[in-house]
Order: sequence, then structure tokens, then C-alpha cells
Amino acid sequence: MKKTPTDSAVGKVLAYDTTLVTKTKSSTLLNRGHKITKKDVDLLKSSGVYTVWTDEDRGNLVYEWDISAEIAEKISDGTTDVVKGKHGIAFLVSKAPGIIRTEVKNMTMFNLNQKVLLITKKGGSAVGKGEIVAAIDVVPLAISKRQMRNISQIAKRGMIRVSPFEFYKVGLVITGTEIFEKRKKDQYFNIIKKKCRKYGWEIVYKEIVPDNEELETNAIKNARRTGAEGIIVTGGMSVDPTDRTPDAIRKVGAKVIAYGIPMKPTTMTIVSVWDGIPLFGISAGGIRYSEFNSIDLIFTRMMAGEIPSRKEIAELGDGGIFWNYDIH
Repeated sequence: MKKTPTDSAVGKVLAYDTTLVTKTKSSTLLNRGHKITKKDVDLLKSSGVYTVWTDEDRGNLVYEWDISAEIAEKISDGTTDVVKGKHGIAFLVSKAPGIIRTEVKNMTMFNLNQKVLLITKKGGSAVGKGEIVAAIDVVPLAISKRQMRNISQIAKRGMIRVSPFEFYKVGLVITGTEIFEKRKKDQYFNIIKKKCRKYGWEIVYKEIVPDNEELETNAIKNARRTGAEGIIVTGGMSVDPTDRTPDAIRKVGAKVIAYGIPMKPTTMTIVSVWDGIPLFGISAGGIRYSEFNSIDLIFTRMMAGEIPSRKEIAELGDGGIFWNYDIH
């Protein structure tokens, strides 16, 4: 690879992806392997590229697109696939839905090399099949083969992985007298159905009940009898006198871990366990904030067999205002 003035690069082959960055997008201007033309010279210079790398003698160097792919393969433990991206980045994507597990100490030690970086989604996050779990990005365009060997040695398999869910059958109890009487259309079912599809779960029971403690309790019990391995109760979680969901959850004998969690959106969530089954109550706020709410953060972990402690839930306050929450 040789550094070549752009004016002198006509007829030569680009050795890397040139980048175009504007206020609205970041994309590739010209791809690696492109043969530069006279027309390309003006295009490159207009983008601030007055010198390019051309594909000539590579010598003792390993380039970003080979580096990232090799490190990704070294890190992947079989729960992720390696996908090559543009500009020398490689991605690890989930083979199946589950919870991301990270070895933070090993990841930190790896990133101290400061040339090849492992960038992940937060450990404990839930992902669907085919979602990005991590990216391996390379800071320099190339490193020596010796540096590559050293970095490869500290890339530990399984530093980032996806642990599959343990439970897959969901029971759904939708509360609200106004919905039961068909004064208002239910909006929760399709939202939860979409989440179940993403996480590979199956809705095995669904019932709409009025704001009545006894009827809610019966519906929760029916969900369990039908084979639900985790139960979600929607609505009736606030302080209105008609809201009966917390009392119904307690009435079935569930152990309440938290009623109200330090998270925005869906603060009014009840986290409980009923004889080993996650029993989860979520407020109507999950309709407005359907893309991400306490189902994605906490119920997913419970479906993976993790029961959070009160301390762990209390700790959510640090960073508990999430990206999709706004003032309204």
C-alpha cells in the first residue's frame, strides 16, 4: 500500500474505503478496490481527500478489514455470527434471541491495546435473532504482523456472547374496565406480540378483564394452568382507586420484589415471582413507550432465569432514564 497524491492516482486502485460524512449521513465515497478515474479526483478533493492509499506492496502490514474479521472470529463463541461491515469494521450478531453476557474485565484488558477495539451492547441487554451484539473496529488503517499476533493473543473467546432464554411461553392478562366494555380499543396486545416475536416467545394465554381484583386473580391463575412460564399483566398499576393489578398480584401469593422501579419509562412496574414463575405488572406507559420499556429490561432477564434482587433494581436509578424517554 502506498500513499499517493490524489492528482497522481488516476488508474490506480484504492486500497481502502474512503468515507463521506455529512450532517445527515456517514457513508462510503469510493470503495476499496475501485479504480480511480479523472472524475473521481474532483470527487475526492471536494471531500477533503487530497492524498489516498493505493493498492501496491503491502509489506509486513495487516489491514483493518482483515484485522477486524480475524479478531471477531477469535472472540465469537458460536452464539454469534461474524458479519463484515464497511470501513474495516466487523460485527458480531446474535444467532438466536437471548441475553448478552459480557466479561468486562477481559474486555477492558483487550481494549487497552488501543488499536483494535471491542465495542458491545450493555451486558444484560436482550437481543433478538440477527441483532448487533458487538462491533470490532480498528483505529489505524494497518498494523504490523507482530502487533497483530500480540493483539490476537489477548482476544478471549466468549468475552461477549448471547445466552438463550430459559422460558418461552407467555401468559398475557390485559386489564381495564373501559377495554373490557369495549369503550376503548386494546393497544397492548400487538405491542407485546411484537416483543414476543422478537425474543422468540409464544403467547399461550390471553384474557381481557375489568378492573376487578378477583377477576384479575382468576385470569392470572388461568394463565398458569395453560402452561405460561412467565405472566405479564398490563394496566391498572397507578394510584387510581380503580387500579387493582398490584392487589391481584399479591392475592395469588406472589413474592413482590419491587413495586415501582427507578426507570423511565414505565416506572410503575411491579416485579414479582409466583412459585418460580415471573409475574410482571406494567403500566399503560408501555403503550406510549412501546419500543423500549421494563419488559425489555427486566422481564427478559426473568425469562432467562434471572430473578433480580431489590438491590439490583434499586441500582437501575443510575442510568435509569433511557434513550426513548422524553418530557411530555
